[in-house]
Amino acid sequence: TYVDPLVAGDQAYEFTLRDLDSNDVALNDFAGQPVIINFWATWCAPCRIEMPELQHAYEAYQDQELVILAVNAQEEEQHVREFFTELGLTFQPLLDDDGQVGRAYGALGLPSTYFVDGSGEVTAVHRGILTADQIESYVAQILP
Repeated sequence: TYVDPLVAGDQAYEFTLRDLDSNDVALNDFAGQPVIINFWATWCAPCRIEMPELQHAYEAYQDQELVILAVNAQEEEQHVREFFTELGLTFQPLLDDDGQVGRAYGALGLPSTYFVDGSGEVTAVHRGILTADQIESYVAQILP
């Protein structure tokens, strides 16, 4: 069970959520890879602003196996699908149907973003909107 909100230096909490095709996706599917876990919602204006920056980072670091898990806060699959299509996002959306993963991580405000290195350690927690420069510096800490 989860006890405290995650902070830098903690091991990321393991979770399994479903994607838009109803497949289960687990954090440990990406063991050994750098992972950005972004908690967001379609109604969140700052989320909409930062998503293209995350997409840019995803494209820039794909060859270094960067994974982005966009954990949606309790919205319908259709809304999430339309948002991803509209913004041309190609990383992995996941559905946190009951909000349990977001609460466990301590993602109380949206967006909240957790940077996790290949060993599963959280290297940074960022609350609020991310700029391209911030993403760049956080990602540098988790790349192999």
